[in-house]
Amino acid sequence: MLRVLMYLLVAAAAPPSESWDLRWMVGPPIVEVKAPPAEDRQRLRARGRVLFQDRCAGCHGKDGDGRGPFAPGLSVQPTNLTLGIYKLRSTPTGSIPTDEDLFRSVTRGIHGTPMLPWKELSAEDRWALVDQLKAFSMRFRQERPLPPIRIPVPPKEDGALRSKGTKLYGLLRCGACHGDQGKGNGPAEPSYQGRAVRIRDFSRGRFIRGTEMEDIYLTLRVGIEGTPMGAYDALRDDELWALAAHVRLLIRERPVYEFPPARTHARLP
Repeated sequence: MLRVLMYLLVAAAAPPSESWDLRWMVGPPIVEVKAPPAEDRQRLRARGRVLFQDRCAGCHGKDGDGRGPFAPGLSVQPTNLTLGIYKLRSTPTGSIPTDEDLFRSVTRGIHGTPMLPWKELSAEDRWALVDQLKAFSMRFRQERPLPPIRIPVPPKEDGALRSKGTKLYGLLRCGACHGDQGKGNGPAEPSYQGRAVRIRDFSRGRFIRGTEMEDIYLTLRVGIEGTPMGAYDALRDDELWALAAHVRLLIRERPVYEFPPARTHARLP
């Protein structure tokens, strides 16, 4: 709760044009996700209820409906957990996320939003929160997640791969929204004004899932549920990797893994 209050104080002190900059970076990738033993579930659920009210209800609301007392002051509204729709998942379009997907989101945070990484919590506490998140939506009782997408080993990021990605970026008209330089200022950008959806500015290195090749590949492959960013599942793996390489080429601000000081940017040389 203290870290949430820190964010709100910093954001409130910044002019509206700068408040979008005041976000922590998504945490580093998780190499391995180890679920707790099944016999711990009942204890975890009880712990998750307490943790949620202490750490999460201020934004997401005590009932998980996204209407917490801090929600009106946030530029990006908290997820309504009762819907069971999550932007970050490793499963195909239309599927609920896996438990591991939710664990990663709790651990790494969602950059560009007030959802900070909760890596200071123990793994057990994060699993407890996962159980509580699932308890808010009937979808997790009525559905089973589809098998997650397997991420292949990424190829070497070389000139040939980036060149192929540049061509695909133009062919697929990604610049219509994201802009030719990835600044989120494409010709379609005015149509998003006043909407809850924001076009991602690639140049600033602020990706909700992360900036690694694997992060961008998975985002392209499964899309971002609840937004106009659909799945590019018709593309081959080599095309997805090429497009990911081009997107990374557009980054102009170096990602950091800690809460940055207000109004500071770590820029690439």
